[in-house]
Amino acid sequence: MQKMIEQNLYKKSLLSFLLLPMSAVYSLISILRRKLHSGGFRSRCKIISVGNIVSGGSGKTPVTIFLAKYLQKQGKKVAVSHRGYKGKFENENKLISDENNVFDFAKDAGDETFLLATKLVGIPIIAGRNRKRSIQILEENYPELEYIILDDSFQHLKVQHDLDFVVFNAIGGIGNGYGLPAGILREPLSALKYADYIVFNGKGKISNKINTYDKPILHGNYKIKQISDTQGNATKPEGKLALLSGIGLPKSFENTIHQAGLQFDKHFRFPDHYDFKNKEIIKQISNEIKLKKIDFLLTTEKDFAKLQFIEHDLPLLIVEIEFELENMDQLKL
Repeated sequence: MQKMIEQNLYKKSLLSFLLLPMSAVYSLISILRRKLHSGGFRSRCKIISVGNIVSGGSGKTPVTIFLAKYLQKQGKKVAVSHRGYKGKFENENKLISDENNVFDFAKDAGDETFLLATKLVGIPIIAGRNRKRSIQILEENYPELEYIILDDSFQHLKVQHDLDFVVFNAIGGIGNGYGLPAGILREPLSALKYADYIVFNGKGKISNKINTYDKPILHGNYKIKQISDTQGNATKPEGKLALLSGIGLPKSFENTIHQAGLQFDKHFRFPDHYDFKNKEIIKQISNEIKLKKIDFLLTTEKDFAKLQFIEHDLPLLIVEIEFELENMDQLKL
Protein backbone atom coordinates (compact mmCIF):
# COMPACT_ATOMS: atom_id res chain seq x y z
CA MET A 1 0.00 0.00 0.00
CA GLN A 2 2.80 2.41 0.95
CA LYS A 3 4.61 1.72 -2.34
CA MET A 4 1.42 2.40 -4.31
CA ILE A 5 0.95 5.73 -2.52
CA GLU A 6 4.54 6.74 -3.21
CA GLN A 7 4.24 5.82 -6.90
CA ASN A 8 1.16 7.98 -7.39
CA LEU A 9 1.78 10.91 -5.06
CA TYR A 10 5.53 11.31 -5.06
CA LYS A 11 6.15 10.38 -8.69
CA LYS A 12 4.19 11.16 -11.82
CA SER A 13 2.16 8.16 -12.93
CA LEU A 14 -0.79 7.30 -15.14
CA LEU A 15 -3.12 7.55 -12.14
CA SER A 16 -1.77 10.97 -11.11
CA PHE A 17 -2.33 12.25 -14.68
CA LEU A 18 -5.91 10.92 -14.66
CA LEU A 19 -6.58 12.70 -11.36
CA LEU A 20 -5.26 16.08 -12.56
CA PRO A 21 -8.72 17.53 -13.40
CA MET A 22 -9.82 16.90 -9.80
CA SER A 23 -6.60 18.47 -8.57
CA ALA A 24 -7.28 21.57 -10.66
CA VAL A 25 -10.69 22.00 -9.01
CA TYR A 26 -9.19 21.44 -5.53
CA SER A 27 -6.44 24.00 -6.18
CA LEU A 28 -8.94 26.58 -7.47
CA ILE A 29 -11.03 26.19 -4.32
CA SER A 30 -7.88 26.70 -2.20
CA ILE A 31 -6.98 29.89 -4.08
CA LEU A 32 -10.51 31.30 -3.78
CA ARG A 33 -10.63 30.42 -0.10
CA ARG A 34 -7.53 32.52 0.61
CA LYS A 35 -8.94 35.46 -1.33
CA LEU A 36 -12.24 35.31 0.58
CA HIS A 37 -10.53 35.20 3.99
CA SER A 38 -8.56 38.42 3.86
CA GLY A 39 -9.25 39.33 7.50
CA GLY A 40 -9.73 37.21 10.60
CA PHE A 41 -9.53 37.44 14.36
CA ARG A 42 -6.65 39.57 15.68
CA SER A 43 -5.08 38.48 18.95
CA ARG A 44 -3.32 40.85 21.34
CA CYS A 45 -0.48 38.28 21.33
CA LYS A 46 1.94 37.70 18.50
CA ILE A 47 0.65 34.71 16.54
CA ILE A 48 3.17 32.33 14.99
CA SER A 49 1.81 29.69 12.63
CA VAL A 50 3.72 26.49 11.86
CA GLY A 51 2.22 24.60 8.95
CA ASN A 52 2.77 23.07 5.56
CA ILE A 53 1.25 22.84 2.11
CA VAL A 54 1.81 19.12 1.72
CA SER A 55 -0.22 16.27 3.13
CA GLY A 56 1.53 13.76 5.32
CA GLY A 57 4.51 14.32 7.55
CA SER A 58 6.82 17.26 7.10
CA GLY A 59 7.92 17.82 10.71
CA LYS A 60 5.63 20.59 11.93
CA THR A 61 5.47 19.52 15.57
CA PRO A 62 9.28 19.25 16.09
CA VAL A 63 9.58 22.76 14.59
CA THR A 64 6.84 23.99 16.94
CA ILE A 65 8.72 22.51 19.91
CA PHE A 66 11.94 24.14 18.72
CA LEU A 67 10.34 27.60 18.37
CA ALA A 68 8.54 27.35 21.71
CA LYS A 69 11.76 26.41 23.54
CA TYR A 70 13.66 29.15 21.71
CA LEU A 71 11.17 31.80 22.86
CA GLN A 72 11.11 30.36 26.37
CA LYS A 73 14.91 30.66 26.58
CA GLN A 74 14.57 34.29 25.48
CA GLY A 75 12.40 34.87 28.55
CA LYS A 76 9.20 35.24 26.52
CA LYS A 77 5.79 34.11 27.72
CA VAL A 78 4.61 31.58 25.16
CA ALA A 79 1.78 29.07 24.72
CA VAL A 80 0.93 26.52 22.03
CA SER A 81 -2.39 25.75 20.35
CA HIS A 82 -2.89 22.40 18.62
CA ARG A 83 -5.97 21.09 16.91
CA GLY A 84 -5.84 17.87 18.93
CA TYR A 85 -6.35 15.74 15.83
CA LYS A 86 -8.19 12.48 16.64
CA GLY A 87 -8.22 13.42 20.30
CA LYS A 88 -11.08 13.76 22.76
CA PHE A 89 -10.97 17.56 22.78
CA GLU A 90 -10.76 18.25 19.05
CA ASN A 91 -14.34 19.55 19.01
CA GLU A 92 -14.00 21.56 22.20
CA ASN A 93 -11.24 23.78 23.51
CA LYS A 94 -9.40 22.59 26.58
CA LEU A 95 -6.15 23.41 28.32
CA ILE A 96 -4.24 20.15 28.74
CA SER A 97 -1.25 21.63 30.54
CA ASP A 98 -0.35 24.87 32.26
CA GLU A 99 2.88 26.47 33.49
CA ASN A 100 3.18 23.88 36.28
CA ASN A 101 1.43 20.64 35.33
CA VAL A 102 0.45 18.30 32.55
CA PHE A 103 -3.14 17.40 33.42
CA ASP A 104 -4.21 13.76 33.83
CA PHE A 105 -6.57 13.93 30.86
CA ALA A 106 -3.81 15.13 28.50
CA LYS A 107 -3.36 11.57 27.23
CA ASP A 108 -6.81 11.83 25.62
CA ALA A 109 -5.94 15.00 23.67
CA GLY A 110 -4.31 13.26 20.68
CA ASP A 111 -0.77 11.98 20.16
CA GLU A 112 0.84 15.21 18.94
CA THR A 113 -0.90 17.39 21.52
CA PHE A 114 0.13 15.07 24.34
CA LEU A 115 3.68 15.06 22.98
CA LEU A 116 3.74 18.87 23.01
CA ALA A 117 2.57 18.93 26.62
CA THR A 118 5.20 16.45 27.81
CA LYS A 119 8.07 18.06 25.86
CA LEU A 120 7.27 21.71 26.60
CA VAL A 121 7.53 21.93 30.39
CA GLY A 122 6.26 25.24 31.73
CA ILE A 123 4.45 26.17 28.51
CA PRO A 124 0.62 26.04 28.43
CA ILE A 125 -0.80 23.77 25.72
CA ILE A 126 -4.40 23.91 24.52
CA ALA A 127 -6.29 21.49 22.26
CA GLY A 128 -9.20 22.33 19.96
CA ARG A 129 -9.90 22.90 16.29
CA ASN A 130 -11.49 26.33 16.94
CA ARG A 131 -8.24 28.32 17.07
CA LYS A 132 -9.97 31.62 17.79
CA ARG A 133 -11.55 30.19 20.94
CA SER A 134 -8.25 28.56 21.96
CA ILE A 135 -6.50 31.91 21.68
CA GLN A 136 -9.23 33.63 23.70
CA ILE A 137 -8.93 31.02 26.48
CA LEU A 138 -5.16 31.46 26.58
CA GLU A 139 -5.51 35.26 26.70
CA GLU A 140 -8.05 35.02 29.52
CA ASN A 141 -5.92 32.66 31.61
CA TYR A 142 -2.52 34.24 30.96
CA PRO A 143 -2.67 38.06 30.87
CA GLU A 144 1.12 38.30 30.46
CA LEU A 145 1.22 35.99 27.44
CA GLU A 146 3.27 37.39 24.54
CA TYR A 147 3.38 34.64 21.90
CA ILE A 148 0.99 31.90 20.81
CA ILE A 149 2.24 29.24 18.39
CA LEU A 150 -0.41 27.53 16.27
CA ASP A 151 0.76 24.07 15.26
CA ASP A 152 -0.58 22.98 11.86
CA SER A 153 -2.44 26.16 10.94
CA PHE A 154 -1.18 27.54 7.63
CA GLN A 155 -4.60 26.83 6.11
CA HIS A 156 -6.47 28.19 9.15
CA LEU A 157 -7.47 31.63 7.92
CA LYS A 158 -9.99 32.70 10.57
CA VAL A 159 -7.12 33.95 12.74
CA GLN A 160 -4.57 36.52 11.59
CA HIS A 161 -0.96 35.32 11.73
CA ASP A 162 2.01 37.56 12.43
CA LEU A 163 4.50 35.00 11.14
CA ASP A 164 3.96 31.90 8.98
CA PHE A 165 6.51 29.08 8.95
CA VAL A 166 5.92 26.54 6.16
CA VAL A 167 7.73 23.24 6.68
CA PHE A 168 9.05 20.87 4.01
CA ASN A 169 10.80 17.55 4.50
CA ALA A 170 13.71 16.77 2.18
CA ILE A 171 12.44 13.21 1.67
CA GLY A 172 8.92 14.08 0.56
CA GLY A 173 9.65 17.52 -0.87
CA ILE A 174 6.73 18.63 -3.01
CA GLY A 175 6.00 15.09 -4.20
CA ASN A 176 5.18 14.98 -7.90
CA GLY A 177 4.28 18.69 -7.80
CA TYR A 178 0.54 18.11 -8.17
CA GLY A 179 -2.28 19.06 -5.81
CA LEU A 180 -4.52 16.59 -4.03
CA PRO A 181 -5.63 13.98 -5.02
CA ALA A 182 -3.09 13.63 -7.86
CA GLY A 183 -0.21 14.70 -5.60
CA ILE A 184 0.56 15.71 -2.03
CA LEU A 185 0.03 19.49 -2.25
CA ARG A 186 -2.78 20.77 -0.03
CA GLU A 187 -2.50 24.13 -1.80
CA PRO A 188 -0.76 25.29 -4.97
CA LEU A 189 2.86 26.32 -4.44
CA SER A 190 1.74 29.90 -5.11
CA ALA A 191 0.49 29.90 -1.49
CA LEU A 192 4.15 30.24 -0.47
CA LYS A 193 3.87 33.97 -1.17
CA TYR A 194 1.96 34.16 2.13
CA ALA A 195 4.82 32.51 4.06
CA ASP A 196 7.38 34.43 6.09
CA TYR A 197 9.83 31.53 6.45
CA ILE A 198 10.30 28.24 4.67
CA VAL A 199 11.74 25.51 6.90
CA PHE A 200 13.59 22.79 5.00
CA ASN A 201 14.04 19.73 7.17
CA GLY A 202 16.80 17.30 6.17
CA LYS A 203 19.62 17.03 3.67
CA GLY A 204 18.83 17.41 -0.01
CA LYS A 205 18.29 19.82 -2.85
CA ILE A 206 15.53 22.39 -2.47
CA SER A 207 13.18 22.41 -5.45
CA ASN A 208 13.58 25.40 -7.75
CA LYS A 209 9.80 25.74 -7.55
CA ILE A 210 10.19 26.56 -3.84
CA ASN A 211 13.14 28.92 -4.39
CA THR A 212 11.06 30.87 -6.91
CA TYR A 213 9.20 32.63 -4.09
CA ASP A 214 12.36 34.18 -2.63
CA LYS A 215 11.53 33.52 1.03
CA PRO A 216 14.09 33.10 3.84
CA ILE A 217 14.89 29.40 4.08
CA LEU A 218 15.77 27.88 7.44
CA HIS A 219 17.76 24.65 7.18
CA GLY A 220 17.35 22.08 9.92
CA ASN A 221 17.76 18.43 10.83
CA TYR A 222 16.57 15.90 13.36
CA LYS A 223 19.12 14.79 15.90
CA ILE A 224 18.63 11.91 18.31
CA LYS A 225 18.72 13.40 21.79
CA GLN A 226 18.65 9.99 23.44
CA ILE A 227 17.15 6.55 23.16
CA SER A 228 15.32 5.54 26.32
CA ASP A 229 13.41 2.65 27.79
CA THR A 230 9.73 2.92 28.69
CA GLN A 231 10.69 4.34 32.10
CA GLY A 232 12.62 7.21 30.53
CA ASN A 233 16.10 5.83 31.28
CA ALA A 234 18.71 6.47 28.58
CA THR A 235 20.04 3.31 27.00
CA LYS A 236 22.16 2.13 24.09
CA PRO A 237 20.32 -0.36 21.89
CA GLU A 238 22.27 -3.52 21.16
CA GLY A 239 21.36 -6.65 19.30
CA LYS A 240 18.82 -7.12 16.54
CA LEU A 241 16.59 -4.07 16.01
CA ALA A 242 13.30 -3.30 14.27
CA LEU A 243 11.24 -0.11 13.93
CA LEU A 244 7.60 0.58 14.71
CA SER A 245 5.84 3.78 13.60
CA GLY A 246 2.55 5.30 12.57
CA ILE A 247 3.72 8.62 11.12
CA GLY A 248 3.22 10.58 7.92
CA LEU A 249 6.69 10.02 6.46
CA PRO A 250 8.20 6.74 7.75
CA LYS A 251 11.33 7.14 5.62
CA SER A 252 12.24 10.16 7.72
CA PHE A 253 12.31 7.96 10.84
CA GLU A 254 14.44 5.41 8.99
CA ASN A 255 16.90 8.12 7.94
CA THR A 256 17.22 9.37 11.51
CA ILE A 257 18.04 5.84 12.68
CA HIS A 258 20.61 5.32 9.91
CA GLN A 259 22.26 8.68 10.62
CA ALA A 260 22.75 7.54 14.22
CA GLY A 261 24.74 4.57 12.89
CA LEU A 262 22.06 2.01 13.73
CA GLN A 263 20.78 -0.78 11.49
CA PHE A 264 17.38 -2.46 11.60
CA ASP A 265 15.90 -5.62 10.12
CA LYS A 266 12.29 -4.52 9.61
CA HIS A 267 10.06 -1.47 9.86
CA PHE A 268 6.49 -2.11 11.01
CA ARG A 269 4.76 0.81 9.23
CA PHE A 270 1.26 2.02 10.00
CA PRO A 271 -0.82 5.02 8.81
CA ASP A 272 -0.25 8.42 10.39
CA HIS A 273 -1.84 8.77 13.87
CA TYR A 274 -2.49 5.00 14.07
CA ASP A 275 -3.90 4.25 17.53
CA PHE A 276 -2.50 0.69 18.00
CA LYS A 277 -5.65 -0.38 19.86
CA ASN A 278 -6.17 -3.46 17.68
CA LYS A 279 -5.02 -6.31 19.93
CA GLU A 280 -4.63 -8.69 16.99
CA ILE A 281 -2.21 -6.32 15.26
CA ILE A 282 -0.15 -5.99 18.44
CA LYS A 283 -0.16 -9.78 18.81
CA GLN A 284 1.03 -10.22 15.20
CA ILE A 285 3.90 -7.78 15.76
CA SER A 286 4.83 -9.52 19.01
CA ASN A 287 4.83 -12.96 17.36
CA GLU A 288 6.91 -11.77 14.41
CA ILE A 289 9.62 -10.12 16.50
CA LYS A 290 9.86 -13.26 18.63
CA LEU A 291 10.12 -15.42 15.51
CA LYS A 292 12.83 -13.18 14.04
CA LYS A 293 14.55 -12.86 17.44
CA ILE A 294 14.31 -9.08 17.50
CA ASP A 295 15.84 -7.71 20.71
CA PHE A 296 14.39 -4.20 20.65
CA LEU A 297 11.65 -2.35 18.81
CA LEU A 298 12.50 1.33 18.27
CA THR A 299 9.54 3.68 18.09
CA THR A 300 8.92 7.43 17.90
CA GLU A 301 7.87 9.67 20.78
CA LYS A 302 4.65 10.40 18.91
CA ASP A 303 3.80 6.69 18.72
CA PHE A 304 4.81 6.06 22.34
CA ALA A 305 2.29 8.75 23.33
CA LYS A 306 -0.33 6.08 22.50
CA LEU A 307 1.57 2.83 23.07
CA GLN A 308 2.35 3.66 26.71
CA PHE A 309 -1.35 3.45 27.53
CA ILE A 310 -1.93 0.12 25.74
CA GLU A 311 -1.30 -3.30 27.25
CA HIS A 312 1.40 -5.14 25.27
CA ASP A 313 4.64 -7.09 25.65
CA LEU A 314 6.62 -5.28 22.95
CA PRO A 315 10.31 -4.63 23.81
CA LEU A 316 10.04 -0.91 23.12
CA LEU A 317 12.74 1.71 23.11
CA ILE A 318 11.78 5.33 22.44
CA VAL A 319 13.81 7.46 20.07
CA GLU A 320 13.78 11.01 21.42
CA ILE A 321 14.61 13.50 18.69
CA GLU A 322 15.01 17.26 18.57
CA PHE A 323 15.01 19.67 15.66
CA GLU A 324 18.22 21.65 15.17
CA LEU A 325 18.47 24.79 13.07
CA GLU A 326 21.69 25.22 11.10
CA ASN A 327 21.34 28.90 10.17
CA MET A 328 20.08 30.42 13.43
CA ASP A 329 21.19 33.87 12.29
CA GLN A 330 18.34 33.88 9.76
CA LEU A 331 15.64 33.49 12.45
CA LYS A 332 14.05 36.75 13.55
CA LEU A 333 11.09 36.56 15.94
